[in-house]
Amino acid sequence: MQPAPGKAPGGDPPEASLAIERFLIASKKPVLMEAGEKPFAVSRETFVVTLRGNWVVIECWDARRNLSRRVTGIKLEKPGRLELEVERFGQKDGTLTLADLARGSNQHLAKKGERLKYREQFRESLYRQFPDWRVSAVSAEQDLHNSFSPGYPRAFLRRGNTGLAAIGAPAVEEGTSKGNAEAALSFGLIWLDYLRRREPRVAVEGLVLLVPAGHEHALCQRVRLLNENVAKYAVFVHEGGSIGQPNEQQVDPNDYTNLDTRLEAGTQERTRFSSREHFSPPDAEVVLESKIRANIEEIDATLLPNPVYGQIPHFAGADRGRMDLLAVDRDGRLAVLELKVDQDIHLPLQALDYWMRVKWHLDRGEFAARGFFPGITLSNELPRILLVAPAMEFHPTNETVLRYLKPEIPIERMGIGIEWRRELKVVYRPPVSLWPSPFSDKSSKP
Repeated sequence: MQPAPGKAPGGDPPEASLAIERFLIASKKPVLMEAGEKPFAVSRETFVVTLRGNWVVIECWDARRNLSRRVTGIKLEKPGRLELEVERFGQKDGTLTLADLARGSNQHLAKKGERLKYREQFRESLYRQFPDWRVSAVSAEQDLHNSFSPGYPRAFLRRGNTGLAAIGAPAVEEGTSKGNAEAALSFGLIWLDYLRRREPRVAVEGLVLLVPAGHEHALCQRVRLLNENVAKYAVFVHEGGSIGQPNEQQVDPNDYTNLDTRLEAGTQERTRFSSREHFSPPDAEVVLESKIRANIEEIDATLLPNPVYGQIPHFAGADRGRMDLLAVDRDGRLAVLELKVDQDIHLPLQALDYWMRVKWHLDRGEFAARGFFPGITLSNELPRILLVAPAMEFHPTNETVLRYLKPEIPIERMGIGIEWRRELKVVYRPPVSLWPSPFSDKSSKP
């Protein structure tokens, strides 16, 4: 059915009422949505349509909220979806959407409604926390070209010639990953870098992150390993899964030093990956891990072919779903190998998660104490990080994120040839950054 262009006050108020009635009769799971608000479930007990002269008035409510709008026209009518033009408080125009969530084509609408609600809450939090700044460019729209995710609203804060990038992480939704908060850092750094290129006349000094309380630990551990000579960082947490209330609190990432990690006795070289059974052979990353184990000197000639350990240390309570290897070079220096066969925006920071745990156990002498690398004296040097993937499968933003890490962290990209299943060969190895050290003493190191 084509959109109905007529406006109710101008001619036929009953038509809007009839369109709503048609929608309700045909729907099995109707909801009412308005941008920036949580959807209302629609039922006979919570939804009323009234004709008042030349107006159609919609009223809907639940245990905590109520909504009343005058309908001024029908914007779109099609099976399972009805968009209404309405007049909001203060005679402002708006749109209400009635959608049947029983239709698969409408599943994205509920998620979009939640994202729009969170975007407005995010905006309100920024106004509260940065009252002297102008908040602009608030968006939760997807932008594939610039790698902006719709799940993480972003904003640009400006005060004179100074600017800040800001990004928010929504509360963890039921049935979704618990990694929303830490994943926000990758998208935040991408947004920060984009604004610095887009606003050459503004000193975009750093990044503001707003995340749910209780989920900030991994994020703060990552933030501690960013180069503060390149950008400044501020982390805020909000309680109760909502940032719509004035309950945000700034936290200090340096207070988050304890790692959730364990190191079991290294009794065998080929430690099994904890979720290997979830892969359906031949899984590409399993094959790549096997190839690298058998030919690790092709990745880096300084690495010893034995022993090579897999997926240690363990992330307590976590299933990372990717391969990590831990090797040692001829000087006794540890090397973390993070393997990926497809593009992944989060690859650098996920490797950093594993690396900081390896360093944690190394600093405490636990590898030797638990039987790892027998007969080898391990060096106290910072472990190396080798990101290994097909040369064309590094995500374009990986290099951007790497520029924001502390230069003390020795991290390299190792691009292997496209025919790696037949022959493992490094074809791309850009030089390690030679930035000057921001550390003045040993205690400042990560």
